[in-house]
Amino acid sequence: MVAVVPVIGNRLCVLTKQAPLRLTSSLRFSFRGELHMERSPSWAFRCFTFNAVAASLLFSGLTLHGQTTQQSLPTAKEVLDRYAKALGGRETMYKHTSMTVHGKQEYPEKHVSLDHVLYYKGGKRLEKITLPDGSAVVAGFDGKIGWEVAANGTASLHQGDEASSWKRDADMFYPARVLDYFQSMEVVDATDFQGHTCYHLRGTNNWGKLNEQFYDKESGLLVGYRFDTRWRGGTGTAIMVFSDYKDFSGWLMPTRTLYKEAKLEVFETVTSVSFDDVDDSIFVLPQAVQTLVQPGNR
Repeated sequence: MVAVVPVIGNRLCVLTKQAPLRLTSSLRFSFRGELHMERSPSWAFRCFTFNAVAASLLFSGLTLHGQTTQQSLPTAKEVLDRYAKALGGRETMYKHTSMTVHGKQEYPEKHVSLDHVLYYKGGKRLEKITLPDGSAVVAGFDGKIGWEVAANGTASLHQGDEASSWKRDADMFYPARVLDYFQSMEVVDATDFQGHTCYHLRGTNNWGKLNEQFYDKESGLLVGYRFDTRWRGGTGTAIMVFSDYKDFSGWLMPTRTLYKEAKLEVFETVTSVSFDDVDDSIFVLPQAVQTLVQPGNR
């Protein structure tokens, strides 16, 4: 019987009392997702019977209108620079060396709330979710290896594209350098997303997955992502929505995140953020993971 379906980092997981953790899709406290979509034309028109001059003027006017609309959009770099500034600026982020985030993961349909803690430092990340019976699921990235240990002690490793995404998720400075993780990124339009008028960004990340992001036109803050989880075993299109931004030592962060995929909804609430308090020892690989990474066991 499934006990609960917690989110591990940017992975939605199924836990059972008998079976180990099984990844089913993608999520993250801090920001991401992959999607494959095709953009439809922004406008179209139909010509009726006009004389040659009128038709020429009509076509010219529509073309100029299309050019003006496209030229009015900022570049992806401009949107992301404004985002970093809205959060407090890159200088504010980079002055810290580590970060600890405490919060709750809530599953409304199951009436379950789980304690959740994240540690970041030097491109490393550790995450712990405590289950109602006191056991815990732990996952991390030590700079090279993505791993997790289920509540029953079973360990697993993550390689290939998943390892690349785990590395990104371990970067506490991701909001300051989003473009470092993309081969390409463009602003495709301004559109509504979850009740906000947003600049809609679409790009291909460094491991070849398409990604959509939405930034509020007025505040510059990240509103959410829309992405496809099937490449890592999920059910399809999912969204993340970020809200309730609060100031933590000059760094503005969302304290409420909604993850929605098919019929599943998960809420994550941040209760506290502290900086420069993480010891390196916290990232030592658990023995079960060390056993897996020994030569001949991988």
